[in-house]
Amino acid sequence: MIESFQLAVIGAGPGGLKAANSAAELGVRTILIDSYPQPGGQYFMQPAGSFSATQLTKTEAEGQNLIQELKVKAVTTLVNTLVWGIFKEGSDTQWLVGLYGKEKPYYIRADHLILASGAYDSPVAFPGWTLPGVITCGAALILLKSQRMAPGTRVLVSGTGPLLLSVGAHLISAGVEDVTICEANHFLPKGLKYATTMLGQRKRLAEGIRYYWQILRTKTPYKIGWSVQAAIGSNKVEQAIISRLSPEGNPIEGSQIDLDVDLVVSGYSLTPNTGLVRMLGCEMKYQAEKGGWIPVRKETLETSREGVFCIGDGAAIGGAENAQLEGQIAAWQIAHRCGKISAITLHKKVTGIKPYLRKQQQFGRLYANLFTPPATISSLARDDTLLCRCEEVTLVDVKKAVAMGARTMGEVKMLTRTGMGNCQGRMCECSVSAAIVTALAAEKMRSDQVGYYSIRPPLHPLPSGFLAKAQIDDV
Repeated sequence: MIESFQLAVIGAGPGGLKAANSAAELGVRTILIDSYPQPGGQYFMQPAGSFSATQLTKTEAEGQNLIQELKVKAVTTLVNTLVWGIFKEGSDTQWLVGLYGKEKPYYIRADHLILASGAYDSPVAFPGWTLPGVITCGAALILLKSQRMAPGTRVLVSGTGPLLLSVGAHLISAGVEDVTICEANHFLPKGLKYATTMLGQRKRLAEGIRYYWQILRTKTPYKIGWSVQAAIGSNKVEQAIISRLSPEGNPIEGSQIDLDVDLVVSGYSLTPNTGLVRMLGCEMKYQAEKGGWIPVRKETLETSREGVFCIGDGAAIGGAENAQLEGQIAAWQIAHRCGKISAITLHKKVTGIKPYLRKQQQFGRLYANLFTPPATISSLARDDTLLCRCEEVTLVDVKKAVAMGARTMGEVKMLTRTGMGNCQGRMCECSVSAAIVTALAAEKMRSDQVGYYSIRPPLHPLPSGFLAKAQIDDV
């Protein structure tokens, strides 16, 4: 017997937590599903269960309050659970959600879906990026925040966006004394015109000032308009080459500096995690300033597939506060469809929250204009640089595929196997797309024309024995 719910929320970060609590509060029978060991996502990440933190940070405490609400509001919660597929069978009005996890059901059914899958670091391929000791900002923060451990002793943090400040400050707090931070974008003085917007973001402003003060007082180098060019080492990273960048993002000749490091943290903004959206066949559009390919949404936050809502950074990069507001709006829409609130009540609720949402959308535009990585960052790779580490496909392999006539991500995938490994293209899609666009510069090819990897179930690698037991025909 497959259990049915009125709403399945997939992803237990800020947006997913708020959506699940808001829906359950109005009487919607809700299930919340997440792949992490506990709810919270990257932003509200809680210390690992094996640790007892004597004092939680303000962000951890805020997340803990939302997590406690799940029990109060009787939200069914599944953690350590992968959603590997979502299906619509025949005329069935419900969605069949495939699950994988220890002692978890094979499937649940839901009338409505809220996809709150969040985002991941936009990987940039550069020489040496596959060496042990080169990790993303997200990986660094997991180790620092959840495991309470410093992943290195001599660290280069390179990329773009406020996340670099967070990683740098957390490294310093963890006792790392040798840290260099390189921000690739030149956001001064153009960032000054957003001063009014930032004054309306007191929480973010206070957090940023706290991080920056920690960096400033420890005299940690914070280089604006610089980026990693290569990581060097035999069995692990031992050196990093950084370079000053022109306003267009090109390395300035003669500005290179060699750093002795045992860790390189790379984070060039964020990419929406749209695997499930694509699998469901939702209409997509390309917007580089919002993270790349994102789902087309109505004002209600519903996608082109009826009953499927997408919120937070998984729909467009906008931050935790924006995700929580969108989570509430989507939950209220579903509560109305389930007959839990009237159209008048729905209108009042949404109207009341709109001013706060507009303020967060203003911040989203600020973030996009200041921290979208320069397109030239993709040119760091050399011919022998791996773009797809899972299938060991190099830049020259992609060039050869283009020379053979490939013009889209799907065609390059067929010729080279890019995107067919364990990560299902999450680590290589941006680099491969940029490589195709560059190779076809004479044809003025654009990223939106190159397309994206198609996604089919299973979304994640799963044991074949499990898939055999979980055949849909048997449920």
